[in-house]
Amino acid sequence: MGWVLVISAIVGVIPESGPHIIFVMMFAKGLIPVSVLVTSSIVQDGHGMLPLLSYTPKDAIYIKLFNLIVGLAVGTALYMVGM
Repeated sequence: MGWVLVISAIVGVIPESGPHIIFVMMFAKGLIPVSVLVTSSIVQDGHGMLPLLSYTPKDAIYIKLFNLIVGLAVGTALYMVGM
């Protein structure tokens, strides 16, 4: 399940909201724990990143990197607790 947590974070880097639905549905069916869903939710920002990406790609990358680090940290902590 640790790999699924990492994959959810990597998929969350995609600047669209569609891929996040996969993890929501998997959580709804009981296939993944809440830690994976939280990781995906923190990293994923939907279409909100697209305007910034067109204006300043460097800042968009910094924000995505920050979201990725925070998402993995929080998700890993929840996973270690057993959630």
